[in-house]
Amino acid sequence: MKKYFFISLLIALVIFSCKKKDNNNNASSRSADIVSYEEMKSILTDILFTEAALVNEQPRYNDKINYYTKRYYSYVFKKHKITKEQFQKSYTYYASDIDGMNKMMTEIIDELSQNQSKVKKE
Repeated sequence: MKKYFFISLLIALVIFSCKKKDNNNNASSRSADIVSYEEMKSILTDILFTEAALVNEQPRYNDKINYYTKRYYSYVFKKHKITKEQFQKSYTYYASDIDGMNKMMTEIIDELSQNQSKVKKE
C-alpha cells in the first residue's frame, strides 16, 4: 500500500512540475514594460485603423508609403504613451498565448462590429 502511495505521489509531483509556469493571463508574470490587456486591445484597434488608412493611401502615396507608415505608427505609440520597443515586447508577450491572442482579436472585432452597427443606425 505504501508503495502505491509513493508511486502516486511521485506521479503527481511529475505532473505538477511539468505544468506551464508562465501563464500569460497572469498579471504577476508580466514585466512592468508590458502594457495591460485592455490597453493592448486599444492599441491593436488603433493599429487596425492605421493599417486600413495605409491601404487606402497606398495608391496615392505609393512612393512615400514607408514614410506614412512610420508616421501613422508613431502617432499610435505617442497616443498610447508607449515606445515602439514596448509595443513589440507587449505584442510578443500576448502573441505567445495563441488562445489569448485569438480571444483579444475576437473582442476587438466584436467591438468594431458593434460600433459599425451604431454608425449605420444613425
